[in-house]
Amino acid sequence: MRRLITIITILLTVCLMLCSCGKVNGYNKKDLVPVNDNAGNDSILAYVVDYNAGNDITVKIKNNTDKVFAYGEYYTIQVFIEGVWYYVPYTAENVVHDLAHELQPGQAYTQTYSLYPYGGKLNPGHYRIACCDIGDGSNIYYAEFNVMADMSLKWEIVEPTVAG
Repeated sequence: MRRLITIITILLTVCLMLCSCGKVNGYNKKDLVPVNDNAGNDSILAYVVDYNAGNDITVKIKNNTDKVFAYGEYYTIQVFIEGVWYYVPYTAENVVHDLAHELQPGQAYTQTYSLYPYGGKLNPGHYRIACCDIGDGSNIYYAEFNVMADMSLKWEIVEPTVAG
């Protein structure tokens, strides 16, 4: 009886280990890290306006405040899986210009972000790009979009991001 319990325990342990190493949305579960960003708290609107055949994503950033908005080029792509946002794992180094841009009140600007660090394409699913970061993770605004099964991209204008 003791031997049977030991065998069953070993089998259950192996099954749990195999299940936890699987894939979800095409990503290895072990590579997914939950997002720990803090959204910016200004009335800044960020939304996707173009998707260049999976090579890059262009985001329009609009300053709806009455003050100058300073933002940087740091960004991450995040995927929504089972009610949690995760960072999409890099497949190559992500390099950006370490400089700040200024956007006057009421002005808008488009910024293009490369998908090369993410393998040049995204698996079907619900995503957002976390952009405008100045390098310290405190100035992040999101533009959400969906990648469809046929690899086309759908996006919608969302309300300005606010601190949660």
